[in-house]
Amino acid sequence: MPRNTRTSSAAAAVSPDDPQPSTSAGPLSFYDDSSDDESGERFVPRGRVLIEDSSDSDLGSDSGDDSDLDYVSHDTSLDEDEPLSAYARRLRERNSPGQPGFRWRKKENVPTRYGFRAQPGVNTPGVDSDSSPLELFSLFFTEELMDMIVRETNRYHRQKPGPSSSHMKDWVDTSVSELGVFIGLRMAMGKPKPEQRSYWSTDLFYHSPLFPVTMTRDRFDQLSRYLHVVDNEGSHPPDDRLWKLRPAIEILQRQFSSVFTPPRRITVDESLWKFRGRFVAVTYNPSKRSRFGVKVYKLAASEGPSNGYICAFEIYTGRDRSDIPASQRAVIHLMGAAGLFDKGYDLYTDNWYTSPTLFHYLQSRRTNAIGTVRTNRKFMPTDLQVKARGQVDSRSTPTGMLCLQWRDRRVVTLLSTVHKSEMVATRSRSGFERIKPKVVVDYNCGMKGVDNSDQLAVSYPSTRKSLKWYKKGIHCQISTPHDRYRRCKLCYYSRGVRRMTKMMCSGCDVSLCRTSCFEEYHTLNASTSR
Repeated sequence: MPRNTRTSSAAAAVSPDDPQPSTSAGPLSFYDDSSDDESGERFVPRGRVLIEDSSDSDLGSDSGDDSDLDYVSHDTSLDEDEPLSAYARRLRERNSPGQPGFRWRKKENVPTRYGFRAQPGVNTPGVDSDSSPLELFSLFFTEELMDMIVRETNRYHRQKPGPSSSHMKDWVDTSVSELGVFIGLRMAMGKPKPEQRSYWSTDLFYHSPLFPVTMTRDRFDQLSRYLHVVDNEGSHPPDDRLWKLRPAIEILQRQFSSVFTPPRRITVDESLWKFRGRFVAVTYNPSKRSRFGVKVYKLAASEGPSNGYICAFEIYTGRDRSDIPASQRAVIHLMGAAGLFDKGYDLYTDNWYTSPTLFHYLQSRRTNAIGTVRTNRKFMPTDLQVKARGQVDSRSTPTGMLCLQWRDRRVVTLLSTVHKSEMVATRSRSGFERIKPKVVVDYNCGMKGVDNSDQLAVSYPSTRKSLKWYKKGIHCQISTPHDRYRRCKLCYYSRGVRRMTKMMCSGCDVSLCRTSCFEEYHTLNASTSR
């Protein structure tokens, strides 16, 4: 049977060395992401015909270019009763990783960029820039969540009262208002001191009048001891390792996704809650400053004023027996929990999550994807070569996926469904101009969301040591929604120092340090006005 070829102004036929075969010649599991041996055989599908790309013209494709044409294998006929969308989906599946039609080519990528359909911004009426911090915090810690914590905390004391010789015996049921005071004091503990008891110390070096005036130390210890969000004696799924936090997680997940819709750029990454107590899923990561902790996957906004806003999160609970690798499952779960599929979002991931299989799935859910990738991922091209610094080599697939390798100080490999292999000029902080692939520049701008969220939380910690992992989880969630910083105006303009603060004068609407800057700024203003 004669083989169909594609013509262009540059060449009349496709070179046999042009298409690159996938790294596996046989059918494989769609989610299998382990490494595989190169078979070395070139597969030429029988019955291959030439069809036009089914992507919309307004999504980044140029209908006048021959590169818009795509090869598919086997039966390509359209049944009379088959919808066109189902026909296009059938063709795309035949070009998915692990199928005979999937191959890397030495051609410029023709990306299909899906249009952005979401409406980013605050979804709650009456919330604007004039809303108080308490009003904003109440959007996440709702009355439902506060009532649940109060109810279960009181219940837990009745189930396990303290010994008669302890100060825990003088228990009085807590209320929503007292719980609000307790959470406020927890937040105020972001001003570091050696230990929790130091906040009630009468030593002038540690003295903080706010704490003893607001709540006694013994009462604070009581609430910390019995803090609970679930009935221990109720029925719980035996395979749910997070049942002690599940009700709070569900409420917070719902509020994170419903209160605010993120802008187009979003990112998935993991954080580590520092913890060395008893929990089955405590992980060890020697590359992190806090080597032991509970790993949390986060989906965060990655541009604009909302950079760092957490849209969804998932706590890692250990390995499971699912056919889907943990890295792919985390991305799919977070995108589904936040309701961001099929809306044209630009999703950025690092090399632990990125794979051709995942990106092909994201394409099927109308989601653009960009990320660094490990070269030993299954279905990756094996013939990329970059030897000199600044050199670039790339491959593309018929479905619009680009694999680009660039050598800088080290070799960087990226996958993208929205980029070509074009280069752009950038300027470093020192003023030097450099030429980089555009996909690298966009990736560096898009991977800031979770890192920014962690930076805001870690420099103002409100958590304390605890042997019980679920209490650590409660306190970490308290610090997630509200940590925002502003630059101290006096330090920056008078001393040339960039110092971040959470304190703000309500009368002047100016951010100032809680030390001498507050008094000094208003003294200078008063003398100037005279």
